[in-house]
Amino acid sequence: MSPPGDARAPSPQEPLLRTEGLTRHFALGGLFSRKVLHAVDDLDLTIGEREIVALVGESGSGKSTVARLLARLYKPTRGEIYYRGRSVAGLRSRKDLLWYRGEVPIVLQDPFSAFHPVFRISHGIMRNLALHRPELDREARRREAERVCEAVGLSPRMLTRFSYEMSGGERQRIGFAQALAVRPKLILADEPVSMLDVSIRAGVLNMMASLRDREGVSLLYITHDLASARYVADRIVVMYAGHEVESGPTETVLSEPKHPYTQLLLSAVADPREKDAELSADTGEPPRVVNPSEGCRFRARCPLAIETCARVTPRPEPIGASRVACHVALARARGEEGLPSEAPGASASRGTGSSPTPDTATVTE
Repeated sequence: MSPPGDARAPSPQEPLLRTEGLTRHFALGGLFSRKVLHAVDDLDLTIGEREIVALVGESGSGKSTVARLLARLYKPTRGEIYYRGRSVAGLRSRKDLLWYRGEVPIVLQDPFSAFHPVFRISHGIMRNLALHRPELDREARRREAERVCEAVGLSPRMLTRFSYEMSGGERQRIGFAQALAVRPKLILADEPVSMLDVSIRAGVLNMMASLRDREGVSLLYITHDLASARYVADRIVVMYAGHEVESGPTETVLSEPKHPYTQLLLSAVADPREKDAELSADTGEPPRVVNPSEGCRFRARCPLAIETCARVTPRPEPIGASRVACHVALARARGEEGLPSEAPGASASRGTGSSPTPDTATVTE
């Protein structure tokens, strides 16, 4: 499907997709309730051409909400999403919406409920092709369906099967094939390997990386698994309680974590070479995201919290190649004295120089 008339390819200085102050709140309770759940607050996210960005955090951090906002399944409470330099909020006609959803499809987490058991696997791919690429005739659609199956590492014979005849890994690959059929520029992958056996996760992650290299697509990879994020992503964005707390190049964030929450996540990833290592992943109550007050939302669990953390909500600011939302980390970067010592696990995480495979460790949700 051709792009809208005023859509344009991003300039070298402009990312493929970016958000400014992206926010989504949900009202809770009845008509007169004043309870508001802050799922995502003030997120500034960028994704470049042919880039894999991992959005990492524990359950309830807002990762999946971000994917649904970018896919236009949710409407932002406030903030803007820009795709190819154009505000997504301005896409109102059916043609424009079909164009955007073809450019930015989503692959959901559960491969077992993503397909209707009555239809063969080819049904979803062929419908996507008919809807988003109407210029193709029936024979061309069949050839394209076979091509995208091969692109995700499956035989075209899979198109004749029903979903219940396939494994979880095969279903997830077909989910990527459906997305790939519409010639996307950015695939939103919402925890695509979390429900798969550990033994087949690496194959799906390798397939994702090959899509970037061979098909030229970017991916937003949403996960709670730091090992798989390190394995496949170019950049990592760490979220906590709806806020971005740290982001930067993958190796920089994981080898030199500056936010106490990132250090906490890394301390929960067991190093198989250190059998007697002590972990320090349990540090208090879950965050309050219903009618939260000002201040850092991690402060109740943070061993480095200072008085400012209870009054002022930190915003991500550059520290070297990373962006960090932490008063203590920013003060250290400025050379201020009298600050708390490092959080537990920080030195241990920096001491781990190897890059684990996605099978070796997972942060527990």
